[in-house]
Amino acid sequence: MSGAAQAVVIKPLAIVAVDSLSFGDLTRPTAAGTVVLDPSGAITTTGGVLTSTAIAQSGPRRAGTFTVNGDPGRQFIIDLPTVAILRQGSRNMRLSAFRSNWTAGTAFSPTGIFALTVGATLNVGANQTTGTYTGTYAVTVTYQ
Repeated sequence: MSGAAQAVVIKPLAIVAVDSLSFGDLTRPTAAGTVVLDPSGAITTTGGVLTSTAIAQSGPRRAGTFTVNGDPGRQFIIDLPTVAILRQGSRNMRLSAFRSNWTAGTAFSPTGIFALTVGATLNVGANQTTGTYTGTYAVTVTYQ
C-alpha cells in the first residue's frame, strides 16, 4: 500500500505603491477637525475643517493606490494599520480609520492583478502648525 503526495507552488504576492495618499492643501483651522478621504477619492470633513473654508481646491487629493499581484483566482486578505503618523519637524497629525476597496472574498483576476485603493481619516488639530506633513503606512497582503 502506498499513499499519495502533492504540492502546489503558487505565484508569490507582490505589492507596488503607485500613488501616495494625499489630503491636499488645508487652511489651518481654529478648531480641531477631520478630513475623511474615501478609497474612491471623495472627501468629507468634520469640526473646524470645513470643506468650503479649509480645503483648498487646488491641492492634489487622492486615495493611495497600489498594484497587488498574485496567483490568478486565489483569494487574499488586505491588512491596513490602525494608526499612522504624519510628521512635520516635531509636530504631527494622526491618520486613523484606514479603509480600502478590498472586501472579504476578493480573489485575484485572471491576470493575477488587483488595483487597491486606500483612504483614511486625517485628524487635524486646532491651530495646526503650517507646513508639509509626511509619513508612511503599512499595507500587508496575505493569501487566504
